Amino acid sequence: MTETELKITLSEEGAAALTAHPALKQLRTRPRRTQNLISTYFDTPTHALAQAGLSLRLRKTGRRWVQTIKRAQPDAQSGRGLFMRDEIEHPATGGKVVLDRDDDAGLHAAVTTAIGDQDVAPVFETRLRRTTDSLRSPRGGEVELAIDEGEIIARNHHAPIREAELELVSGDVSGIFDIARALFDSGPIVFSTATKSGRGYRLATDGTADAAPAPLKAGLLQYTADTPIETVAQRVFQDCFLQISRNMVVVGGNTAPEGPHQLRIGLRRLRTAIEVLGPTLGGKALAPLAVEARRLALVVGRLRDIDVLIGDVVTPAAAEGLDDAARDALLEVLNSHREAVRSEIRAALLEPDTTRFVLDLAELVETRGWLDPADHAQTLRLATPVGKVAPRLLRVRTKKVRKKARALAHMDVDRLHDLRKQLKRLRYTADILDPIYGSKKVKAYIRTLKDMQDTFGSLNDATMATRYLTGPNAPGRTDPDVQRAAGWVLGMLALRVKEDRPKLARRWAKFAKTRPFWA
Repeated sequence: MTETELKITLSEEGAAALTAHPALKQLRTRPRRTQNLISTYFDTPTHALAQAGLSLRLRKTGRRWVQTIKRAQPDAQSGRGLFMRDEIEHPATGGKVVLDRDDDAGLHAAVTTAIGDQDVAPVFETRLRRTTDSLRSPRGGEVELAIDEGEIIARNHHAPIREAELELVSGDVSGIFDIARALFDSGPIVFSTATKSGRGYRLATDGTADAAPAPLKAGLLQYTADTPIETVAQRVFQDCFLQISRNMVVVGGNTAPEGPHQLRIGLRRLRTAIEVLGPTLGGKALAPLAVEARRLALVVGRLRDIDVLIGDVVTPAAAEGLDDAARDALLEVLNSHREAVRSEIRAALLEPDTTRFVLDLAELVETRGWLDPADHAQTLRLATPVGKVAPRLLRVRTKKVRKKARALAHMDVDRLHDLRKQLKRLRYTADILDPIYGSKKVKAYIRTLKDMQDTFGSLNDATMATRYLTGPNAPGRTDPDVQRAAGWVLGMLALRVKEDRPKLARRWAKFAKTRPFWA
């Protein structure tokens, strides 16, 4: 059979809150069950089964032993917490591994092929207490919620287990997300990116089951000109979801400036993908996601801006002539302001609207939420090779950039900012379609776009710094040292802007002459 699960990592408080969630009483279809489970995972000394995407497990429940073999389906798990796997299980008399038997999915044969002439032996075990509820999905079907608390043991190494698994029993996959929205009403949700077996192998090999959450950049997308545009859209949306959800956790848990930067990039990539690919996909499910992505990008942008002001503008300023006392006074008030902004951002990431957005995006990807039964031409559009429509998509985006760039030499700050945003969208569009061309011309074109964006850097820094450092609510407005530093920084940025304006015109002229790689 095929097993479909959504896995979510929990804190100790989160596990207790989920177990006692009031919605469970309304959704529960039968009495709650609690079990103590001991599972032993087997493999060869070279971990041949893990390398083949297989897991072999013996589990003891009370006096009963069960053997389970699982195999990940191709492209079934890419960090979104949703796992789709083939699974076969049967009684294991005496707690002994049995491989010489047949099954319809060929899992036993796959195991014997992977191990060859090697022997299997225990690699690690899990000991946990599982609380299970059978829940009725609001749209029909049944979902099983299992809350696991315990540990993984590999030799002398131990790692905690604390997670929720939502497994589809019957009905559509949407049922999993219906239940998730009912139970997880605040975030950020930590979607599991590894199975228990994956964590166990890492513990056995490295002595640690998990790496600390780190900022995540956009992934490497792969498809060809013949790939249906729906497949391209699904892969792009999947990668945007992963970048957004992972960096929400980073922003919520540490102070790395790269976290809000990558979160904002992920939200912008998603909006660009919806704008570029949405008309071909059709469906009304995409528009609300674009609106919510814009809202969150504006929220997170406040933290990103002050990170840039502190790290890229004020901190290096002493090397350009600002005295240390003034610089340190300004940094002190800015750091205090940054922590207040960070607290506001983290509160926004916990809001129900934000959690619903993340789950809605995950559901859209997994269930093809853009499908519209009333759109009779949709099927043909979705099957269109992306190479057939890519030139038109790029021409449309380029036309918008050129329109914004008219009278470039005389633009005010607001119009330059609009042009900068259009250039970013063109770059994200080129990144989306880059895999189908894969030529040096694409790389050169994107480099030219980046050069254009870099030229806008001082203009953007000056606008942002003016917003933070001037006006009645400016931090440290009554401190002479702070005001001296603020004035110095704004003056320095004004000089950079004056120097960069001519560069902007030259680089635009170079970009305007660049031959489109899709022509």
